Amino acid sequence: MKRLAPLLFVLGLLVLAALVYYAGATGIGEALDDLGWDGFVIICLIHVPVLALLGSAWWNVARDINGARAWKFIWARYIRESAAEVLPFSQVGGVVIGARALTLSGMRMLPVAVSMLADLVIELAAKLPYIVVGLVLLFATVPKSGVIGPATLGVLAVGAAVALIVVYHHRIKGWLEELAIRMAERWPALGLGHGAQIRPAFDQLFARDWRIVMSWSLHLLSWGVGAIETWIMLRFMGAPVTVLEAVVIDSLVAAARTFGFAIPAAIGVQEGGYVLICGVFGIDPAVAIALSLVRRAREFALGLPGLGVWQAIEGKRAFAADQDVPPSHPDTLNRVTWRSPHERD
Repeated sequence: MKRLAPLLFVLGLLVLAALVYYAGATGIGEALDDLGWDGFVIICLIHVPVLALLGSAWWNVARDINGARAWKFIWARYIRESAAEVLPFSQVGGVVIGARALTLSGMRMLPVAVSMLADLVIELAAKLPYIVVGLVLLFATVPKSGVIGPATLGVLAVGAAVALIVVYHHRIKGWLEELAIRMAERWPALGLGHGAQIRPAFDQLFARDWRIVMSWSLHLLSWGVGAIETWIMLRFMGAPVTVLEAVVIDSLVAAARTFGFAIPAAIGVQEGGYVLICGVFGIDPAVAIALSLVRRAREFALGLPGLGVWQAIEGKRAFAADQDVPPSHPDTLNRVTWRSPHERD
């Protein structure tokens, strides 16, 4: 997987370059000029509540864990999104870095990892109906589109997945427990403990269904705000789309990004998705590419400061650990670096 990610990233860059050539740099530049700096600032500001919603959704799952505070989870989700979009990692790498950022706030690794796995499943469960809504709206707005056939299969597949998650959510809990136990056995340095500790942590997390419902609702709401973001960006660029059309575009591109989770920043996948889906509504490929580039620029503008602060915190902790451990014991230094603050105390 480590060798595959760079290859996929390079292939994604090639796809992006081909799409830019196809759309035309002049048209892309004109769309970006229509947006302007004031429009870009507005887009960045609108995205801040989305990050807050995502972090709050994670916190709602884990709110009974010792030391859990909403701001900690919002911060960790912010770092997770920044790492996934800015750094050359897959979305999985962003998830791991987000969990690490949460432990820096004083929380232990085991409950953080358990809540992270639960939040990932809940987020997927919220994304699936959002994709279904987008597909249904596609049927209603463009009934003769060439993507109707594949979209129908997508509706059936997504509907079946949603039904399975709802019906077998308790069994999914068991699968997540086994996954966490295997991770603990394979990577002891993660500090997850053993099965006797992991299972009670999952029992506590899933003890109250209302927290899961609340988290699911916040995730779904965040997707809705994302559609509004897409609508505003396209309107700034002169594309006369409706809000419902923006929902179709945003939801189906989200689906494409989900399937391309192994590709760092979904490079190429996101751009191809925008060109394909925007084309259904008669939006010029240059505007579609510009839309994707603006989204990436927004992630850099918001993400780089957070990643800088995160690295500063990591550096401060590593320096403190280096001062506490004799130089003749490098193995001990590694262990201290990866322990949570509670363990160090």
